[in-house]
Amino acid sequence: MTPRERILTALRRREPDRLPFSFAMTGPVRQEFRRRTGARDHFEHYDLEHRPVSPRPSPHPADFSGYYRGRVFSGPVRFDPDWGYAMVDQAGHDHLRHWESPFDGREFTVRDALDYPIPDLDAPARYEGVAEANAAWHAKGYATLYVSGFSTYDLSWLIRGYEPFLLDMAARTEASQTLMDRVCDAVAAQLRQMAGRGTDIVGFGEDVGSQTALMMSPALWREQIKPRFARIVRAAKTARPDVLFFYHSDGQIESIIPDLIEVGVDILNPVQPECMDPAAIKSRYGDRLAFWGAVGTQTTMPYGTPAEVRACVRRLFETVGRGGGFVCAPSHVLEPEVPWENVEAFVAACRECLYAR
Repeated sequence: MTPRERILTALRRREPDRLPFSFAMTGPVRQEFRRRTGARDHFEHYDLEHRPVSPRPSPHPADFSGYYRGRVFSGPVRFDPDWGYAMVDQAGHDHLRHWESPFDGREFTVRDALDYPIPDLDAPARYEGVAEANAAWHAKGYATLYVSGFSTYDLSWLIRGYEPFLLDMAARTEASQTLMDRVCDAVAAQLRQMAGRGTDIVGFGEDVGSQTALMMSPALWREQIKPRFARIVRAAKTARPDVLFFYHSDGQIESIIPDLIEVGVDILNPVQPECMDPAAIKSRYGDRLAFWGAVGTQTTMPYGTPAEVRACVRRLFETVGRGGGFVCAPSHVLEPEVPWENVEAFVAACRECLYAR
């Protein structure tokens, strides 16, 4: 099989020739990868089955400085050029940050929700070259993937502020509903554009789970998040009916997995093993969902031995991977605590997992 055939076969819930795998790294681990291997690109070095494709940044980003006038930050700060939230460096690398809202400590009205500069993610200029990049990777035998960093819920709280936004949702304020509609429409436009230009896998990350339960009641999620989620999935699949839709949420989210299937999600990531049993989730939902992840980044990858990492991969292959429907991956980016030997053990173990042909 080509790499593209392998991963798409798995994600369409059939057995490929061997287990596809993936992983991402924080900056310190990326530096260690480059020191150890002499390579720059881990996709190429490990011949991962997929390649990322992305839209272009806005040629005319909005000016968000007025929202932060007089604000003092606790560390080096940069602002998201599309959405305007602040990212304050707290740990010296690119994953652990403190987030600040443009509306921190301020009232949030319907007028604010209508006037806030939501990016034009439907602008054709943002997608110049995407179709060509997809075609070039496909010709080389690789699948393509675009996962938007955030979606309706996360982007809305990043604009409004986390606790205030949860209170707004609970109160069903007109301002919160207006903001979510505008954000939803922008994300839907982006994923429609990416799918329509030939991207094999599109989707988004949206953390709605804690270690033990959903961040909100399932009823509130179904009332306010699910209908907007369905609009986004429908937009992507209307543009390309065979696109695979990827959804990421950390935490314990089993209460909404049937809803994810209902709205059209094809791939659930990461099935965080500290919160949900990947084998049990596969048993319950594997006839309708594929899974991407399941190797613990709170447990196995940082604190296991190389032998334990190998055993974890093998166990997942024999359970979650049975019948296909599984891309083995750490449940999040590899943090600096992960020993390099565990990364090598993970890759080697995945390559050893062969399906009977």
